[in-house]
Amino acid sequence: MIYFWSDPHFNHRKILDFCPARREWADSAEGMNEVLIANWNAAVRPQDTVWLLGDFGFTYQEVQESEYSLPKIFARLQGHKMLVAGNHDEKNPKVMKLPWERVEKLWTLRDGPGRRAELCHYPLETWKGAHHGALMLHGHSHGSLRRKLPHRYDVGVDVEPFPISLDALFLRAQAEKFEITDHHKEDL
Repeated sequence: MIYFWSDPHFNHRKILDFCPARREWADSAEGMNEVLIANWNAAVRPQDTVWLLGDFGFTYQEVQESEYSLPKIFARLQGHKMLVAGNHDEKNPKVMKLPWERVEKLWTLRDGPGRRAELCHYPLETWKGAHHGALMLHGHSHGSLRRKLPHRYDVGVDVEPFPISLDALFLRAQAEKFEITDHHKEDL
């Protein structure tokens, strides 16, 4: 099974201030870490693949040697872990040096005939294959985008409390009406 998730921001104390309504279940960075680890492992089995679409975690001096160091958190997460690097990951060599099986900035995932998803940390307005049913999966916005587009999904932890499967996303897409728009028009 293939899963997607984004923006856990492990160890990031300030994210609780930036997203208080969406992370009301956490009273501290440590508490947030534990809920996120538990939610990841509740959905993902060891043989599954998880594409993390950016902003894995933060490094602070006081957690370097603790149970919440990024390598220790990473080791607690089940599955084969792939990273589509986000803005905070690129600035954090400790995240980039974790033993990811793959690291990309933008990735096209093909999973059988007619099933394709464009993976990026950032939400795209238009994407390759959109008019043929390709999905656009992203993070970064923490559920704050006002403009909703069919087949574009924010898979961040502030929207999806558990990693979400590709199967579930394609089922969601089948229920949405998708209208082809010409992105070449001058009035866009």
